[in-house]
Amino acid sequence: MDMIWRTIATLIAQCVAVIVCISRVYLEYHTPSQVAWGAIIGTLTGSCWFAIVQLLLTPLFPDIVCNRIGEFLMLRDCTLIPNILWFEYTSLKSEAKTRLRKIR
Repeated sequence: MDMIWRTIATLIAQCVAVIVCISRVYLEYHTPSQVAWGAIIGTLTGSCWFAIVQLLLTPLFPDIVCNRIGEFLMLRDCTLIPNILWFEYTSLKSEAKTRLRKIR
């Protein structure tokens, strides 16, 4: 199910990008070659950044979190939690119940 939502989100993002490209040319803000070069440069830059983060920074993240600066910035390593939103939701819900019991 998670893969379906990722695919849908990716398709929506790509459709929005194409619509923006078409509108830029239609409104004559850019030429088609400018839009094409922007798409190429954006794709290459995004791919390089993704590779740097995945290959270099992700393996070092536990060390970064335990560093003094990481502790000062209160960084957390959530890479091992598969669904962070559900984890946060359930954690906050149980904390709210615990505090409500203490009040009563």
